[in-house]
Amino acid sequence: MREPALTNVFAFTVKRDDVAHFFEDVLGMRTTEMIVLDNGEEAGAWMTATNKSYDLAFTADHYGARGRFHHLTYAVDSREDVLRAADIFLENGVYIETGPHKHAIQQTFFLYVYEPGGNRIEVDNAGARLVLAPDWPPVVWTEAERRLGQAWGLKTIESFHTYGTPPIEDYTGPRRK
Repeated sequence: MREPALTNVFAFTVKRDDVAHFFEDVLGMRTTEMIVLDNGEEAGAWMTATNKSYDLAFTADHYGARGRFHHLTYAVDSREDVLRAADIFLENGVYIETGPHKHAIQQTFFLYVYEPGGNRIEVDNAGARLVLAPDWPPVVWTEAERRLGQAWGLKTIESFHTYGTPPIEDYTGPRRK
């Protein structure tokens, strides 16, 4: 297994569409996938500045906090490497939050752990698609589709929607009104 490559960052936000429009309009990124709730609110976005399916992602913070970190992702070459990483983490006493499994959004095979400082780290295979068409429309996920959880029927664990750093009990910043 070669050294994993840092591939993307995922953050919580208060109002996803304001943040996404900043990255689209000011920095020129493109949205490749998004979650739109039944009330029309954009609850999440996966964005790219390259031809990868995403470099940066945001979802609404369950607690309404601003600027909390969700996770960063390291890509390995194959699903087998994700499974090997799980064995290495177990052998070294690293807490595995969820996985190995397959994401519905982006379709990557994944594993989530917490590093010693408490930050969530994802290891996934580099199997996400390339986006080569400049006018490629974003994939839109509905609230009902997201309630189904991950691929193959695995429910998304609650901590995925609530845990970020700093932990909410240590968070002192502004919150959604």
